[in-house]
Amino acid sequence: MPKAVDHEARRRELAEAVWRVVSTDGVHRVSVRSVAAESGWSTGSLRHYFPTQDALLVFAMELLADRTRARLAAIEETEVRAVLRRFAEILLPGTSEVRVEVEVWLALLARAQVDPELRRAERRNREDLLTALSGLLWRAAAKGELTEGRDPDLEAVRLAAAIDGLTLACVYSAEWIGDDLAMAAVDRHLDDLFGPASTLPA
Repeated sequence: MPKAVDHEARRRELAEAVWRVVSTDGVHRVSVRSVAAESGWSTGSLRHYFPTQDALLVFAMELLADRTRARLAAIEETEVRAVLRRFAEILLPGTSEVRVEVEVWLALLARAQVDPELRRAERRNREDLLTALSGLLWRAAAKGELTEGRDPDLEAVRLAAAIDGLTLACVYSAEWIGDDLAMAAVDRHLDDLFGPASTLPA
């Protein structure tokens, strides 16, 4: 019998080859030919899965988002403040693996300004993140944990923006802003939302 082919695994393999091309040579170097060379596939085989460069890039972005969602879904903490802190730890480039992923994401994000399909993929990911943050903050508000007068939806946007800014700082100003300083800034932001951690009940 013919050997069963795991098509999804092959698609992931090709998306990871896209990441390597982007990380090494830049997003402008991504093409069916360059990804075929990186992955060791023939261009014909690659086109069977991704007939165009745009399809390759969109899947590469979606796979990055899926990996991040899986890490977020695996958070074991239950207290809202602790969950939000873990969100920040996962999203910030605190490990070499995540740093590469973030650098590739930023390159794809720049390309999304002129690529409607990439832009739609990025917007879906952004909406998912804001929905998750907003849901957590509404839960905290319902339990009386948020600082009085805070709008959870607005605070979700503010927290996402803070993490975005810290991510850029960690990538482009790594010599000044490292993981510890970035997480200290996150903790200060959470203090503003919840009050100093030392005053929270055990």
